[in-house]
Amino acid sequence: MNAPDVSRAIIGIAFTALWVGGVLSYSFLGGPPAGSEWTAPLFLALAGAQIVALTRRQDLRWLAVAAGIGFASELVGVASGVPFGRYEYTAVLGPKLLGVPLVLGAAWLVVVSYVQSWMATLQPPRVFRPLLAAAWMTVIDLLIDPLAAGPLEYWVWAASGSYFGIPWTNFLGWFVVSVLIFVLMPGSWRPRAAVRAVGASVILFFGIIALAQDLLVPAGIALALLSLDGVAAALRLAAHPADRKTEGRITPGTRRGEA
Repeated sequence: MNAPDVSRAIIGIAFTALWVGGVLSYSFLGGPPAGSEWTAPLFLALAGAQIVALTRRQDLRWLAVAAGIGFASELVGVASGVPFGRYEYTAVLGPKLLGVPLVLGAAWLVVVSYVQSWMATLQPPRVFRPLLAAAWMTVIDLLIDPLAAGPLEYWVWAASGSYFGIPWTNFLGWFVVSVLIFVLMPGSWRPRAAVRAVGASVILFFGIIALAQDLLVPAGIALALLSLDGVAAALRLAAHPADRKTEGRITPGTRRGEA
């Protein structure tokens, strides 16, 4: 194994360990044990590190754009209440810059790369792609926010809303910021299948915790999203036999060694 492969393996093993630990803690212990406060920011940081490690070098700039816009929107949101509404981050997610946990940049790029992988698969018309991607991002937020602002205690809303205590301005803000991000994302960026797997694992993580906390609507959203991933994976597997049949064949009109 070369150095990049070793790095990816180490990051993947550490992420998996925290993933399993978090699921077990919330499923059987009601929450993380005392002294494990460091695990939440490290989990998100490792998820982001995996995305970076699995992204082609020429596409890393798009991760930077996604993380930059997402983090900037959080800075504005915490300072002014626009575009999400008034909220404040707790100490759970670790060190902050102007009230925003630094690890939030990693969280944004994980979700954006996951949705971008779906856009690359579906290939919607260019004019509709930012709107579809933003809607997908908002659905994911409908899963994550009830947990993040609830049992996980990542942040606190100044005013309670009608969706698990979350104001609807939050989801409108997510949609608007996501539209901006995906207007800038090129259709040529096609994240690897492993990138989508990381995003799906994060969705599964929050889905299991939602189920353990009796948050059935968010758990149902996670199930729907993962079902789509399952269908997509099955279709890819079904296509592999045809792909294998063409491997090693020489295209008519070419000499051996040119194929």
